[in-house]
Amino acid sequence: MPEKSVREMSELERKHYSLSGHVFRSTLVGVIILGLVAFVIGLSLYTYALVGQYIGESFGLAKSAALVVNAVMDTKSMSDQVMTTYRSLTQEELAQTGTESYRARFAQVKNDENFDYLVEILREFLKTSDDVSDLYLGMYDRETSALVYIADPDQSEMVCEPGDWESVETKEMERFLSWNGEGQLYDIGNTDKYGWLCTAGVPLKDSEGNVIAFLLADVGLEEVLQGMKNFALQYTIAMIVSVIVYTYFTLRHTKKTLVEPINAIASAAEAYMADKSTDGEKPIDRFASLNIRTGDEIENLSLVMADMEKDLVNYVQNLTEVTAEKERINTELTLANGIQANVLPNTFPAFPEREEFEVYATMDPAKEVGGDFYDFFMIDEDHLVMVMADVSGKGIPAALFMMTARTMLKDAALAGLDPASVMERVNAQLSENNDYMMFVTVWLGILEISTGKLIHADAGHEQLMVYHEGAWKFLERGGGVALAAFDPEMLALEDEPAFKNRELMLEPGDMIFQYTDGVTEAMTIDRQQFGMNRVLEVAKDAGPADPTKLLPFVREKIDEFVQDAPQFDDITMLALKYKGPIK
Repeated sequence: MPEKSVREMSELERKHYSLSGHVFRSTLVGVIILGLVAFVIGLSLYTYALVGQYIGESFGLAKSAALVVNAVMDTKSMSDQVMTTYRSLTQEELAQTGTESYRARFAQVKNDENFDYLVEILREFLKTSDDVSDLYLGMYDRETSALVYIADPDQSEMVCEPGDWESVETKEMERFLSWNGEGQLYDIGNTDKYGWLCTAGVPLKDSEGNVIAFLLADVGLEEVLQGMKNFALQYTIAMIVSVIVYTYFTLRHTKKTLVEPINAIASAAEAYMADKSTDGEKPIDRFASLNIRTGDEIENLSLVMADMEKDLVNYVQNLTEVTAEKERINTELTLANGIQANVLPNTFPAFPEREEFEVYATMDPAKEVGGDFYDFFMIDEDHLVMVMADVSGKGIPAALFMMTARTMLKDAALAGLDPASVMERVNAQLSENNDYMMFVTVWLGILEISTGKLIHADAGHEQLMVYHEGAWKFLERGGGVALAAFDPEMLALEDEPAFKNRELMLEPGDMIFQYTDGVTEAMTIDRQQFGMNRVLEVAKDAGPADPTKLLPFVREKIDEFVQDAPQFDDITMLALKYKGPIK
């Protein structure tokens, strides 16, 4: 189909690409292929039957003649005399076959009184068949691959005298010499002298069962070839007539039951669109007035289009309402995104008056609002709380759960609890009335600014990265479970506490880097993940950079990795550089 609309096509192009044109071409090709297959099969059967008839006739004639010859005379001496003389000749003498000097060597054979009698018998049998062209006595010689003639009743210039010979193919000779007496003995070949020829024969044997000669019958296959030509001509004429008649009636039927109804539906669709564009008035019932009665899928299509026509007005009205509602929801989501962004600390530097440390964080939600969040705040002048969390799911539900979890974590930390106790308390609070089975992974650390001691606890979150003694490395997981993932009473039955405090001493110049799984699980189009190893390599490339440079550098490497792949999850990161107490 050309890259044009129907309106842009010329009349000739419309006819060429029309359904009628496709049906015509498909029907024509199908009929021709079917005709060719039938032609090949018919011609093969015709040739097989005619050739089989000739083989049977020539073999039967040779067999009948052999029975009579065996009964009335002894051909052994005649055959032995010819073959003995033939085999005594040199190659130069054999090459003179057909000459008077050559035939003089076999003159004694023709002088035998049985020779004329044999020839007369063969001539009488030959008269009984209109198809067999020659009936003669001969013998194959393996040494020279030749057929040596013994007696030939032919009275034309093509007669083969005793001793005359012709080269034969080895397969033909072996087929006759090795015949086991089953089936019909024949060979079909093509020579320059005789053209296509079928030779059938019967061996004559002596009293000891040795083959002394063959009674052979030749049938020219020129009539077969002519018959094939006549068959092909007659079949071609019949096929052309059949194609014309079949194609005509097929196109007529197709046009009435398929093309015209489809064109009517297409015209109704164009008219419907024209009606719809006029002053917003309700379109006329274009499809309902078609009255197509084909009794098949075309009729069903017209009925479906009529129903669609009735429903479309209501659909347009509903679509207008849905579009307005969607715009309202998008506006609210935009507002929610702004509220969420303003809830999280987003003014940097966060604590410009504090020279002991520098903290920086970013969050890029996968949707308008996300489930990741970070937080940092001062408990007192010497203690800084940092939080990194990831709520299960995305969108509005995750954002609401995130706001609840953030408030609870902050309240518990401001109450003076250590990180593990904060986790226990918030886990109990979130587990109450958690009908939707949401949960949140959390990392929370409290930095004692004056000493660099960091007490932190992990609730199923990603591994913390630390820059210490000139190198980045991962800390082992804290072993805690996600908050609200398990009932607190179930966790209380365990031998060890669900959440544990861990201590880390930061030296001046050390850094910590925490993130959500949106970093490690960022994926390319072929679903290859960024992974923890790349996070570590990127951090090593960044070295002891300030947090405000480290986080953009990591995000840049993530974007280079995923390229045009869409963002599947929220990407949230937090980094702190400890500079040491003021001296």
